[in-house]
Order: sequence, then structure tokens, then C-alpha cells
Amino acid sequence: PFPTHYRHMLQAFGAPTALHLGVSVNPSAANLNDELRRFEYKVEAGAEFVVTRPVFDLQGFDRFLRRIESARLPVVAAVLPFDSAKSAEFMANEVPGVFVPETVLDRMRRAAGPQAEAAEGLAIARGTADALLQRWKGLQGGPQSRDKRTHRDDVAALRCRLRSIF
Repeated sequence: PFPTHYRHMLQAFGAPTALHLGVSVNPSAANLNDELRRFEYKVEAGAEFVVTRPVFDLQGFDRFLRRIESARLPVVAAVLPFDSAKSAEFMANEVPGVFVPETVLDRMRRAAGPQAEAAEGLAIARGTADALLQRWKGLQGGPQSRDKRTHRDDVAALRCRLRSIF
């Protein structure tokens, strides 16, 4: 099945790696019908699993899951902790295709000071992760901030928590 000129590489490296085809999908897309149409093309092309954009709206995620359940693909939902109210506002207003509910923004706004904001962002991410795990089995998580020192230890704890679930 491999062209002759690749045989020498196979001898040097062994058998080819088994790869799986994952696709990205946005459960909070402004036009979910268009997003699902693109998703169907990806499924027809051989998608084997799905990775979402960050999930902040659990009701929207539930609607999305109901709409794609016929594809019968594993879904890995993204969980992203905010490190500040400013980062939450940025995500809500400047990142295309991401929906942050007003209730989440209000929680971040009420936090007083940088440490309280980082702690609240992590609490929101933990709550989202717990709720998503009741709906689905796959999560991915990590820091949002470029200044990872802000809540590096808390994010490391969230990652350990996510890993321990699996």
C-alpha cells in the first residue's frame, strides 16, 4: 500500500502510526444550523471524534449534544478557566463563536481583586467540568492566560482533577 520510495523509511521507523481523525466543532456557534451542516461534512469525510471550543453555556451544550447524537462520535469538551474578569469579558466580546452567559460574567465581575478573580474563574471551570462529566466522558482543560503564574498551581490542580477522572 505504500509507494516504493517510502519502504526505506518504513524499515528505519517501523510500522506507520495509527492516527485518528478528530474534528473541531463549536457548540455555541451563532448559527448552529450552519455549524452542524459543516459538522455533517466532517462526519461524512471520516471524523472519528469531536473536540469543542470552550464550553461555558451548559444548556447550549445540551442542545448541541442532542443535535449530533446520531453521529455517535465521542466528544471532548473544552473547559477553560478565566484568570480575571477582564479575560472573561474579552472571551465574551472579542472571541468569535464563543458564548459566555451573563451569569458567568456576573460571577467574575463580583470577584474583588486579581486573586479572587482567578479563584472564581477556577471555581467556574470546576463547576463546568463537573456538570459536563455528568453529560459526557471527555474533557480537555488548561490555562487561558499568557501569564500562567497568575494561577498556575490551581490550573495544575484542575488538570490533575481532569486526568484523575479518566
